[in-house]
Amino acid sequence: MRDDHVLILKRQVIAYWRESPLNRPVKVTSFSRPPMFWEGGYVTCYKFVGGRSLAEAERILGLKAGELVGGAYLHEFLQLPSEDQFELKGYSQCPGGQNWTPASAFPAGLGAPQWRIKPGAFIPSRLVAAIQTGGRFP
Repeated sequence: MRDDHVLILKRQVIAYWRESPLNRPVKVTSFSRPPMFWEGGYVTCYKFVGGRSLAEAERILGLKAGELVGGAYLHEFLQLPSEDQFELKGYSQCPGGQNWTPASAFPAGLGAPQWRIKPGAFIPSRLVAAIQTGGRFP
């Protein structure tokens, strides 16, 4: 994809994030990882996990079955990522932005948008919730 097209799409994503609190980017991590206060890796929108059980979030996000069985952290950014701090990765049906195959490291999700925060990008975040086994995202 041409650089100018990527820039236009990234600006549209940032506008989408600003449009509604439901669209804000969030990071979901397993209790097996310590909570962090800056985020990297893959993020999605709050509306795709809000009110969902841990197992539902796994299926929506395309996480390995049981990854969140012990609980999960939900983080939100204190500032939105800038155009140069994230990559477009499509939807969770295509893990990592690639077509799913039986050899894929992750299962195909049910279709939540996903973006990847670039390594080395420092985007402060706050812990919104720690969801215990059997709980739901707020």
